[in-house]
Formats: sequence, structure tokens, C-alpha cells
Amino acid sequence: MTLSMSPAAVCQCFTLVALCTSIADPNWIQVSNGTGSSKQLIYGVAFTLHAAQNLTDTGPLGGVNGWGMWLLYTLAAVCYGAVLLSSSSFLMDFLGVGFTHSRLVASLHFSTALLCMVVLGVCGACLYVIQQNLQKGRLALLWARPVQVPSVRASGLHATPGESFYIEMLGLVFSFLALGFSIKCPSQPIQYLPVEHEEEERQPLTGAMGLDREEWVEGEESNTEYSLHI
Repeated sequence: MTLSMSPAAVCQCFTLVALCTSIADPNWIQVSNGTGSSKQLIYGVAFTLHAAQNLTDTGPLGGVNGWGMWLLYTLAAVCYGAVLLSSSSFLMDFLGVGFTHSRLVASLHFSTALLCMVVLGVCGACLYVIQQNLQKGRLALLWARPVQVPSVRASGLHATPGESFYIEMLGLVFSFLALGFSIKCPSQPIQYLPVEHEEEERQPLTGAMGLDREEWVEGEESNTEYSLHI
């Protein structure tokens, strides 16, 4: 028996890879100086997991209790939720559960695509908050300057999406492809060839060429009757 994955399972596998890669990559949002300085700050899921060691770099986020920090916590939670749903829908499709529970698998694909959109939305909202804080001059200790600096200095700083943001966009595309395949091309059951009865599979070892089975049986019966008369 040959095992094969459905198109929805293949696309969902790529979605899962993209999600895990974007979580492992720390650069969701980067803050850099437009004057050519090599110093920059990067924010993402990894920053949230080690927030206790990064308290001095939360100025662009609005501080430890700012909106940016809470959005990063939400980003991490939604990312891990998307990974859980993506892995569940992939396993369901791979094991062929979609044939008996097609609505359940399709709903998992839909939920994964929806969470991927939410991930991008939360990241975009955090990017907006950081940009607004930069315009207000909340730079913390990014360039060894006081917390509040003139707006002239702040104009040289800008926040841009990092590579994790674009990897997540790729994962969103694959999640929509998986959803489309799960709706249009549901999983098919495994087909087994029917096994014939042993007597039907047996072929006569002797018999005249060109005779069918019924004629051969009649000939055998006549030979048996003749031998009994003898």
C-alpha cells in the first residue's frame, strides 16, 4: 500500500514550517537609525520570552506596561495558537480523518488561516504603536541618550517589518491554499481490491483448450459417472 499526502496536507505542512521559522527568527519589527548607524533594536516573540532581560529596550514599545509590550505578548500567544491549529489540521489530513470528518478538518484549516491573519494584524498594530512612540521621542536608551529627546533627533529613527513578518505572510498564503484544497478536494478513502473466493481463483490444471469452466465441469462429471459404472 502506498501512502500519499493530500494537497491540503502538503500546503499545511509548509504553513507549519513558516510559522515555526517566524517564531524562531526574532526580527518581527526592527528600529534603526536612518543616518546610517549600525545600531538597531529588534522586537518579536523571542523578545517577549526574554522580556525580563530586555527592560532597558522597551522605550519604543511605550515602556514595560505600554501598548507595544502587551501587543508583543498577544503576538506570542497567537503565534503558538496558530502552530497548534496548523499541526492539528496537518495530522488530521495526513491520517485521512478528513474523509469521515471533512467539516472538522476544514474548520481547522479555516481557523489556522484566520489566526495567521490575526498574527499579521497584531504585528502591524505593534509596528504602528512603535512608530507613534518614536515620533513622540520615546527612545529609551537606544543610542545612549536620555529618555526624552527632541523631535529632530527622533525623525531619523524609523520602524520597519522584519523578515519574520514576511515569512508569516508566506505562511498565510499556504494556509489559504490548504483551506481551498480541503474544500474543493476532500480526502479520498483508500480503495482495496476485492478478494475473490479461493474456489473461483483456482484454475484447472488439465482440460481441453478453448473450453470454458462449465463445459470442463460437465466433462469431469461424465468421467466420474463412467468410472463408477466400471
